[in-house]
Amino acid sequence: MGRPKLALPYREGSLISAVLEPLLAAPLERVVVVLGHAALEVRRAAGAAVDPRLHFVVNEVWREGMASSLRCGVQACADADAVLVALGDKLGLTPGLVQRILHAGEKATLVVPVVGARASHPVLFARGLFEELLFLTGDSGARDVLLRHEAEAVRVKGEPLHDVDDEKDYRALLEGQLPRPDDGLPLDP
Repeated sequence: MGRPKLALPYREGSLISAVLEPLLAAPLERVVVVLGHAALEVRRAAGAAVDPRLHFVVNEVWREGMASSLRCGVQACADADAVLVALGDKLGLTPGLVQRILHAGEKATLVVPVVGARASHPVLFARGLFEELLFLTGDSGARDVLLRHEAEAVRVKGEPLHDVDDEKDYRALLEGQLPRPDDGLPLDP
C-alpha cells in the first residue's frame, strides 16, 4: 500500500487496534503480536492497551515473507498447547468466533472457521503442528499446513472478514461495504 497499513486509522484507533480488541476480549492466555516492517509505527498504532497478556515481538527477517512472521510467532509461543493465528489485515473478528474456535480446539489438532465453502481466519493449530509451521518458507503462510491436514480439521461457522490488501479494500472498509464473498481458501466439501 506504500504505507504501513496496520497503522492506518480505523474507527477510534487503527487497523491493528481493531484486530487486537476482539482477541483481548476473548479468554486467551497470551496475545503475541508479530511486528515487521515499520514495527515502531505499528506498535504505536496498537494503542495504549495495557493488558498483561499482550506481547510484541519483532520479526527482523520480515522481508522473507509471511512464513517468517508465522515462525516468529510460533517461537514466541513455544510453550503453548496451541496457537491461534489471526492476521492483522483481516478485520471483523468477534470474541464469539474466537471462543467457538477455542472450544473446538480443546479436542482438535486444527480448527478452521469456514464461510461458505472457504477457510477463513483465525485458524487454530495445536502443538502437534508447530514443527510444520516452523519449517514454512516464503510468502504462502500456513496454507500448506492447512491443506495437508484439511481432512482432520474441525470446521466451525466463521464470519465474513474484511481483507485489507490495498487502498480499494481500505476504502471499502471505511465506507462500510460488505466483505468480499470470494475471500479465503476454497476447501473440499
